[in-house]
Amino acid sequence: MKPNIDLKNPIVKEGIIYFQNKALEALKVPQRVESAVVPIYHVPKFKRKPVQIGSGVLVKIKSEYFILSASHVFDEIENYQLLIGDGTGSEIQSIPGDRFSSSKGKSGTHRDDPYDASVFHIQSPISEALKKAAITLKDFDFTNLKESEPIFIAAGFRVKKSNTAGDTVRSKREGFPSMQIDEEDYLRMKINSETHIALGWENQVLLNGIWQISPTPKGFSGGAIIKVDGISLWKDTFDNPKQLLTGIIIEQRRGKNKEMGVLIGTRIGIHLDLIKHFLPNLVDDINLHING
Repeated sequence: MKPNIDLKNPIVKEGIIYFQNKALEALKVPQRVESAVVPIYHVPKFKRKPVQIGSGVLVKIKSEYFILSASHVFDEIENYQLLIGDGTGSEIQSIPGDRFSSSKGKSGTHRDDPYDASVFHIQSPISEALKKAAITLKDFDFTNLKESEPIFIAAGFRVKKSNTAGDTVRSKREGFPSMQIDEEDYLRMKINSETHIALGWENQVLLNGIWQISPTPKGFSGGAIIKVDGISLWKDTFDNPKQLLTGIIIEQRRGKNKEMGVLIGTRIGIHLDLIKHFLPNLVDDINLHING
């Protein structure tokens, strides 16, 4: 829905400019976590060319490499090897590995799995470029504090911006700033704020003083919800702000009947629990970072 805001009100104008400036600050922070977001591809049945279907986040824990994503992305891939790239038109890499996932819903798929969390454990060599892009546990957000009102960025690859031409696939990584919804909104929308994070994602956004239809984040599933640590709405910016991975995108809920639209992610603690369960040799290292 389009927010009911009087754009001619001087206080409203000042507030919009203030938020936009904060958002611009956040977008200028070094893209450490954004750079770890990769496009995920799949070759549909009866097709020969790969198409982009989702996103994932490259992570390194000790000497192991993983891709965190949404389980429903893998429903489409099934048991085929994972196809990823960097979006620049470089060669797509086919990667074998093991997948750890949250339980399927009553439908027998992850479409009604509330966690919708998957961890792909890479079991083959990957390129040096992908190794360099992978983030570590130092780049994770292990807090759940709302009082500072940090700026968040939703990052991923939209299907609309992905193009297959011959043997080349180019995709465009994008990042959109937003704010976390209030606790009362979590309660009203029946979203568990302990296991999920929800960002405001209205059907229309204000660009250059004009309401425009907001980007449809198809393909963002499995992408990153990033806290920009050091930039918040009501506090001065800290020195050297940085990006931290807070959650993995799983769902967009469009605003209906005066209800706000949101983009929902599963907090990364769920993915780390999967890793700890299936790879107990990494438990101590993960717990050390979680507990500070």
